Amino acid sequence: MNRRLRWTSAVLFLPTALAVLAATPRGEEGQIGIRGFAPGRVAQERELEREFARIPDAKHAENHLRRLTSEPHMAGTAGSRRVAEWLRDRFRSYGFDSKIVTYRVWLPLPVELKLELLEPEKETLATAEQPFQSDKDTYTMRAVPGFNAYSPSGDVTAPVVYANYGMAEDYRQLEELDINVEGKIVLARYGRGYRGIKAKLAEDHQAAGLLIYSDPADDGYAAGDPYPRGPWRPMSGIQRGSILYTQIYPGNPLTAAASAAGDEHKISPSEAKSLPRIPTLPINAQDAAAILMRLGGEQVPRGWQGSLPLAYHLGPGQALVHLKLVMDYRQRTLYDVISKLHGANDDEWVILGNHHDAWVFGAADPSSGTTVMLETARSLGRLARAGWKPRRTIVMCEWDGEEPGLLGSTEWVQDHLRELQAKAVAYINTDVGVSGPDFKSSAVPSLKGLVREVAQEVPDARSARTVYDLWRERLERGQPPRGNAERGQPWALADGDVPLGALGAGSDFCPFLDHAGIPAIDLGSSGNYGVYHSLYDDFYWMKHFGDPTFAYHVEMARIVGTLTLRLTEADVLPFDYTAYASEISRAAAELATKAKDSHDSALVNKPDWKALDSVSAALAASAARVAQALDAAAAAPAGSGRANELDRGLAGVEQALLAPEGLVGRPWYKHTIYAPGSYAGYDAVVMPGIAEAIELHDAETAQREVASLTAALERAAARLDEVARLAKPVASSPRAQ
Repeated sequence: MNRRLRWTSAVLFLPTALAVLAATPRGEEGQIGIRGFAPGRVAQERELEREFARIPDAKHAENHLRRLTSEPHMAGTAGSRRVAEWLRDRFRSYGFDSKIVTYRVWLPLPVELKLELLEPEKETLATAEQPFQSDKDTYTMRAVPGFNAYSPSGDVTAPVVYANYGMAEDYRQLEELDINVEGKIVLARYGRGYRGIKAKLAEDHQAAGLLIYSDPADDGYAAGDPYPRGPWRPMSGIQRGSILYTQIYPGNPLTAAASAAGDEHKISPSEAKSLPRIPTLPINAQDAAAILMRLGGEQVPRGWQGSLPLAYHLGPGQALVHLKLVMDYRQRTLYDVISKLHGANDDEWVILGNHHDAWVFGAADPSSGTTVMLETARSLGRLARAGWKPRRTIVMCEWDGEEPGLLGSTEWVQDHLRELQAKAVAYINTDVGVSGPDFKSSAVPSLKGLVREVAQEVPDARSARTVYDLWRERLERGQPPRGNAERGQPWALADGDVPLGALGAGSDFCPFLDHAGIPAIDLGSSGNYGVYHSLYDDFYWMKHFGDPTFAYHVEMARIVGTLTLRLTEADVLPFDYTAYASEISRAAAELATKAKDSHDSALVNKPDWKALDSVSAALAASAARVAQALDAAAAAPAGSGRANELDRGLAGVEQALLAPEGLVGRPWYKHTIYAPGSYAGYDAVVMPGIAEAIELHDAETAQREVASLTAALERAAARLDEVARLAKPVASSPRAQ
């Protein structure tokens, strides 16, 4: 790499192309600018990005994935430790300062899983996933059988009731049909919500147990050819997964909002509100069919029929099922891999994260994301060896225990909370990095523009067009994202541009945004992915269906790397708070209208809606003042201390949106704008405290949450005003005129 790309800390420049300005400002001599960069540094940054883009390589990516999927590596097992040690050594070979950080957490593994049909005739169920000759890995004896992490042990015999997807609206419909699930075993299909929500609802309705199966209508032969002929779930495929009540709090259930590093805050399992209380087991479609064909009662309502070749009935009927689970709960060790490429300013961190633990082989989930991280790290390391030194420190994290409940990331964030809130400027997350060709992303509003701009500059893996072009074209055609593990991704164009989803839960960005207030991005490339959390998510599946040439792994490494370089090298961090303020104002107005439309006088009169509307307008005005002040300061030299103050002010706006007391009923979630819904699964609820209080017609909670949000917006506006104040002296200095 050309040595003139090396950055020096002697002089910093404030940008013309900040987040508050147009996406493609003009720099010197008509050069298209870059958000957050001074005109004089745009050419330098573009050359750095071109050098980076040449390095990610499909063969390297394929070799990474082959090694990562060479054995099952579930959290709490020796396989996960071996993967962590290999990752640490890889990052060190790329020039990173890398270490393993361990945590002891309360984590179960299955000892006995028994399911049998007793009446009208006996049949042994809980059948294993079928091996296929074409895929030797499916014959492994080391795969954990299909189970739901954090299910309690239990031994129940009861009739069965079919509850469609087992979501709140399904139970309401059962009640309307005068069907009571109390004391019954509920059979529900996967989809339309996090499995932990299904378990909580079954528990709330006093079911004796829960069986969750994958219906072919959702990710099997109704979607296309099943594995190994195609990418979709075969009849024997089982979706493993956690049912920990992460909607209450994620992480080690015995430490709540404290770190697992110490014992002083530990609670007993009986006190842990995130632990389910009824036995729950995932089963495959062929076992579900054996139960469904024996159910009596009425035929299911319209929309409840799946794709199994039989008429679905609600039950209970004659089917009597025996469910026995024996779980081994104990303290087990997690292995987080934390790697740093130290920058000139070690007080500002750009953090990247992905988890390395998998239910079995985990080719797509998560090892495709781990592969993307490795290629990004290898490429950044090569730039560093050629003489480049990042302006800000880059921290790359490989989390353990994500699958059981965001364990490794949550414990690390809680363990380093103060340091992260002082130093972290953004968190970039990838999980299922690649399962096909369709780029998707979610982000806080202040970083959505940055993601779009990077997508506009990275070429698509198999065409001369950009990632953004195909992303937009797909949405213009009205095509929803493919795959079965989408988290909050919108399906249509919004305001004339590609929309990015809101961040809810389901991956490791959750503790960073929802608890620590660190601005976050989540991204990946999706496709026809029907083997989620099954034995079949292995190297053979990726090589034949997900990304046979590994071109999209390379594309994702270029996107992640370019985002990292933009955040690492920017003169002032490229946040767009005018966009954020606009989304907040719109959401606040919609909730006020929703309260009015409820015709509940208490909801209309108790909360101070006028104060919320006023402070939303004040936030928008403060964001505009920041835009004006930073624009006026364009290209004016400033000392590094001033730039650091501006960066901390801009990054700290997200923290101002946290409520110290958290949301009512679940205080771990402190973000007033975004959180996963209490009964909505992975999807984010905007202004969740207020929105859910309106749904419940709870005027007291609505009043409290409106006041909490109003106070948070006041803090955010004050933080933006401070940023504007810091920028003004630069703009008015003699050197700036």
